[in-house]
Amino acid sequence: MMKLGHRVLFGAALIASFGLAGCAGTGPASEQKMVWPPETVDAPGEVEWIASITEAKPGGAGRFFRVVAGQEQTNSKRRFRRPTAVAVHERRMAVVDGGSGVVVWSRTDGGGAKIFELPDGFLPVAVAVSRDGAAWFVADGMTGELRRFDDEGRPVGVIQPRGEVSRYGGIATAVNGDLLLTDVEAGEVLRVSPDGTVNARSGGHGIEEGQFNHPTAVVEDPDGTVWVLDALNFRVQHLDDKLHYLGQFGTHGDGSGHLALPRGLTIDPDGHLYVSDAQFDLIQIFDSDGQFLLTVGGRGNGSGEFWSPAGLACDGRGTVVVADAGNSRVQVLRYGKRRSGS
Repeated sequence: MMKLGHRVLFGAALIASFGLAGCAGTGPASEQKMVWPPETVDAPGEVEWIASITEAKPGGAGRFFRVVAGQEQTNSKRRFRRPTAVAVHERRMAVVDGGSGVVVWSRTDGGGAKIFELPDGFLPVAVAVSRDGAAWFVADGMTGELRRFDDEGRPVGVIQPRGEVSRYGGIATAVNGDLLLTDVEAGEVLRVSPDGTVNARSGGHGIEEGQFNHPTAVVEDPDGTVWVLDALNFRVQHLDDKLHYLGQFGTHGDGSGHLALPRGLTIDPDGHLYVSDAQFDLIQIFDSDGQFLLTVGGRGNGSGEFWSPAGLACDGRGTVVVADAGNSRVQVLRYGKRRSGS
């Protein structure tokens, strides 16, 4: 089994060979595109790097504005400080910027930016978007509130699951409109309707099947089942739509497919699962059976390198957005089958 440390060195060498080390721009993908792995590396797929975005900029109708106060901001752009969570729908994304305590909403190229202005004392920790893109949800890590915004970034209400969540970890939306929530303090996963009614819950703090230790992220599979990143148990658990245990994969270690410090989880339309690991600064890709497929990244600030990657999100086209927290940026990539003849 290849050690992740070796993969880190390989990733850095590959990036240097493309002459892109240190690049963190927002130029067109056609000018800054690269593909992993090279032809000499045996892998069932490849990852195409699309862009690195260090700042969100106004453009067109997307001027910065204060949502709550209704006052236009004077900033010409906003540099990310420490993005920790992301949500994406088509060519739009919302980024929780933990370094500034705000949520920035923009196109996935960083343009057309707006800001979700949040109340004093509100600490955003997670963000999600409805399947149709009409509603965006931001969870507060302090008060237990879950705020809803429309597709223009305007606040439209507060969802409170009747004090059922101690401290939010991750949030996601289901096809039927429900919200999937993780409670990192209680070690639980909840399914909540838009009016705040808890329709299902499972878990509890522990190491047994169906129990969790710091569940930080949750996603719904295209088949309607649920995946939960059980971070401090170093595994990903699989639940049915009623949140009953189905299976799991993952173990602690420093080899390919092992989890050392997992932080983010997402899934693409083909059922591939992506897990960010902040210890080795990597994104690992698995199939729906938990079979390890590919490692992407390594410590660095070049294109396709990461430093403490955190939240992940994927849209309906398979475009994956990574909160590259330590590098104060988000990166955009896509995984797919290897090209014919490669």
